[in-house]
Amino acid sequence: MLESGKRREFLSQRYKWVYEAADVGKVTRLSKALSIPAALAELLVKRGIGEPNLVRTFFENSLASTLDPFLMKDMKKGAERLAAAVKRKEPICIYGDYDVDGITSTSLMYLFLRSLGITAEYYIPNRLEEGYGLNIDSIREIAQKGIKLLVTVDCGISAFKETAAAAEAGMDVIITDHHFAGDEIPAALAVINPMRKDDPYPFKMLAGVGVAFKLCCAVRRVLRGDPEFRGELPNLKQFLDIVALGTVADVMPLHGENRIMVVHGLKILATGARVGIDELKKVAGIDNVQFSSNHIAFALAPRINAVGRLGDSYRGVDLLIANDREEAAAIARELNRENHFRHELENQILNEVFERIERDSLASRGGFVLYSPKWHPGVLGIVASRVVERYFKPAVILSEDNGVLKGSARSIPAFNLYEALSSISDIFISFGGHKYAAGVKLKAEKGREFAERFDAAVKNALKQEDFFPALYVDAVLPPREINNSFMDALMNLEPFGEANRQPVFITSGVRRLGKVAFVGRDDPKKHAKCIFHKDGIALDAIGYNMRSYKDILTTHDRFDILYSLTYNTYNNIPKPQLVLKDLRVSP
Repeated sequence: MLESGKRREFLSQRYKWVYEAADVGKVTRLSKALSIPAALAELLVKRGIGEPNLVRTFFENSLASTLDPFLMKDMKKGAERLAAAVKRKEPICIYGDYDVDGITSTSLMYLFLRSLGITAEYYIPNRLEEGYGLNIDSIREIAQKGIKLLVTVDCGISAFKETAAAAEAGMDVIITDHHFAGDEIPAALAVINPMRKDDPYPFKMLAGVGVAFKLCCAVRRVLRGDPEFRGELPNLKQFLDIVALGTVADVMPLHGENRIMVVHGLKILATGARVGIDELKKVAGIDNVQFSSNHIAFALAPRINAVGRLGDSYRGVDLLIANDREEAAAIARELNRENHFRHELENQILNEVFERIERDSLASRGGFVLYSPKWHPGVLGIVASRVVERYFKPAVILSEDNGVLKGSARSIPAFNLYEALSSISDIFISFGGHKYAAGVKLKAEKGREFAERFDAAVKNALKQEDFFPALYVDAVLPPREINNSFMDALMNLEPFGEANRQPVFITSGVRRLGKVAFVGRDDPKKHAKCIFHKDGIALDAIGYNMRSYKDILTTHDRFDILYSLTYNTYNNIPKPQLVLKDLRVSP
């Protein structure tokens, strides 16, 4: 390990490897106190859990240690109003969003109310026709049904006119949201959002479904303390699978309350307790696996998201609230088909984008702006992300309709997308977003000017090294420490995700033992499989999607390798396996 705080950078053909050593004293003390390898102690110190008591708390994941929901601003007003509606059996409408966080938030609130004997209405706007958030036409439509209480989930913090329209129509509004809140907030009965500037809630990074869950906790407590309420109160732990699904899908940081709720939610997800999720796991081919947060991110969430991207998010809610297995299986198959169709659309547009970049020699640009009337608006954000992954440059992908360009932008760590768009805001009809992602709308005649100004904004803001993607190393790992005991300790760090990424290790000077095999189920030469050895220890390794490394792997035999660790359970015998991230020839 390097001296405390020392930073080193290593270059491979594709990446910059960044290793910054942790405090040596803290690592040594933690390693001795817990009798764990130095590499694991260094990893924990870097993640801010460098004291034994913090480590124990981190691994306990006790639901009893979650925060009091009433610490959140307006929670008391919102919970008491919703509890009163439950007691009086008032008609209630839940207003959600079309992404996975919105769908899970809507489903959670619906199931909670159903467990209390209330069959609520729910409304999710059509992404393509209505766009994000509340709209006045839908508010009026809901009011005409006699609804007196509107509860928003994962939206509403900027719905000033719409909230006023709801009040004029005779509805009380409880807003639950987790998006950034400005100085002003809508004039609702309650605005429950830990991101409010005046909100004292200690944990700010809840997903929309996390905020909705906190409201459910508060309502349950109000009803439990009401001697006039005679109904049964649900065990809220049963809903944590839905909370975990929305939290991971919305890429929220997996520490604090999020980690606790996701840990418990994953246990429920693994059991197949909810028929809709169980059937979705089957069509995704993950019904007989050791379930993890990766299965949410890469299997379940994309299928639920697909229907929202292509227009109809109701089917996602229908799946999560389903009681009948046959019905749930039919919806799961539908979501799977929609996801397949979404993949086809995405790949079609991607191929056109890549072809245009190469054909028109655009790769030298600082940032890309590309558009076409043929491109489906529901997948432009995904396409922009794929372009960024391939070229490591900011990208804006737009569709054209009736003389208007509209679409999504994605960025790289060194480039603040929102600030750049703000600097050229005169060109837009509208825009919004944050550092890494944004949406824009402008007249088609301004397309070329936008491309030129965006390219200039990127080049002015960045240096050449900013276009070189970085891989961050958690610890140097000697081969002798890679064993089942170390793996078991490492697995306790799960679930992995935002702010708790899967650990990445570096080992230098390993030698390749024997030949490299290229394997794959669909593409037989897609993944590299080989064995390395050092200090008399063999290291089984696989590199997913590493066909492009064939020349370096076959013409050299001594490498520095960057990798994560997993269990290979071939023949039901768990053995550590290296999952390669990158490698370089040892200098």
